[in-house]
Amino acid sequence: MENNNFWKIANRLGLFFAIIFTICFIWHSINPIDIELRVKLFQMAFIGFSGMNFVSFILGAVQSYLYAYLGLAIWRLVGLKM
Repeated sequence: MENNNFWKIANRLGLFFAIIFTICFIWHSINPIDIELRVKLFQMAFIGFSGMNFVSFILGAVQSYLYAYLGLAIWRLVGLKM
């Protein structure tokens, strides 16, 4: 039961992170202020991010989703309960 709860929470958190990444990526097109700063921040946060293109979007969305699993696994290893 505990393991099943981990997968549910990780999936929900992963979808949340991927949606937030998508909103940030779209916001770049809506509000193009400090373009270089946003691209640099995305490059620091996501491996393989090369610019505001489709490949970088897919890489960022997948990595955002996987960061949820990594974060929750570390949370569980440290011993914090949800």
